[in-house]
Amino acid sequence: VVFNDDDAAFERIVNTPARGIGQRTLEALRNRARLENISLWKSTIETITDKTLSERAINVLCSFIELITQMGEGIREVELGETMDMVIKNSGLVGHCRKEKGEKGLARIENMQELVVAATDFDPSKDEYDEMDRLSAFLAHVALESGETQAEAHSDFVSLMTLHSAKGLEFKDV
Repeated sequence: VVFNDDDAAFERIVNTPARGIGQRTLEALRNRARLENISLWKSTIETITDKTLSERAINVLCSFIELITQMGEGIREVELGETMDMVIKNSGLVGHCRKEKGEKGLARIENMQELVVAATDFDPSKDEYDEMDRLSAFLAHVALESGETQAEAHSDFVSLMTLHSAKGLEFKDV
């Protein structure tokens, strides 16, 4: 599992789409993680093992851990585009986005489909990606470089990004 010790990643996916993991359950996991100085992933595993929460909470946590573990095992054997497609489908994100009202949900589904296409077309053989696994290389490419390749060489264009996307980057002028 890529994120098993990454608490921020855990928080982003643990209940998106909704998996029936309530705020009290999440707070119990956070408290245990803080007290024992462990990750939320390890806190979840230990909570399941110790059965320190209700049976219902343990069951939904088990389902979440199994989902992530199965996807982690499945991605080792397939190409990057297939990996993205599998994760999007198995995670329930498409169904989650279909429930959104208006065009926003459809736009998110289209973005996920475009992500699969981009992952399929990605070539991690560039020198700057030598030290990275293919998923990390792809995410670095998408996050930092995709805007540079969208215009033709020597054409006039302006690249835009949100402040959120620029977080961690430093610009002399904005």
